[in-house]
Amino acid sequence: MSIRARRIAQTHKILGLVIGLQLFFWTASGLFFTLFPIEQIRGEHLRAETPAIDPAGLGNITPPDVEYPFEKAELRQVLDRPVWEVSGNGRTRLYEASTGEKIAPLEEADVRRVAEEGWAGRGYATTVERIDNPPREAFSTRPLWRVEFEGLDRAVFWVDAETARIVAVRTTKWRIFDVFWRFHIMDITGDDRFDSWWLKIAAFLGLSTVLFGIALLVHRAMRGRLVK
Repeated sequence: MSIRARRIAQTHKILGLVIGLQLFFWTASGLFFTLFPIEQIRGEHLRAETPAIDPAGLGNITPPDVEYPFEKAELRQVLDRPVWEVSGNGRTRLYEASTGEKIAPLEEADVRRVAEEGWAGRGYATTVERIDNPPREAFSTRPLWRVEFEGLDRAVFWVDAETARIVAVRTTKWRIFDVFWRFHIMDITGDDRFDSWWLKIAAFLGLSTVLFGIALLVHRAMRGRLVK
């Protein structure tokens, strides 16, 4: 082996030792990402379809009595009754469609009903609890309700009591995905950032490892020693 080839090989080995573990995580996590459809990871198959609402068949509808400027008002069906969902000023609230009056945040029994009506899996709700500081998996800093389902299908529904919406569905697959995702983007801070210096340096070293490997391959091919 020539001096040039030896230096290329040594550099390739050193880079492999430095970045090899992260290359393994990139490959393993990338493989996992391809095994399951993203809709399944998000638990969309466990969500029941939201019933459509026909404003023409509602009879008397009163505009929502909103005290602040809003950007959007939408009619929804919540617990067998039509309501206004009003968004604006950084918040979302529900109002009675018939009177326009503001609806108070849901209590535990109604939260359970919302979750059970939105559940399309094979199982049943077991625990319902309010979480003032939801964990990272809820992707929310606001208080939410945690509804756990057990049975042939298992999942956690995170429900917003102010909007009566299921804001997140979390399963075991999602949690594995989240761990792999954090390794994949080298998410040290938990901010889901793609532009961290850790990731840039690792990507540079990984690319360098591949390039030195290609250079070594080309050198051996030119010497007729590709398979020796």
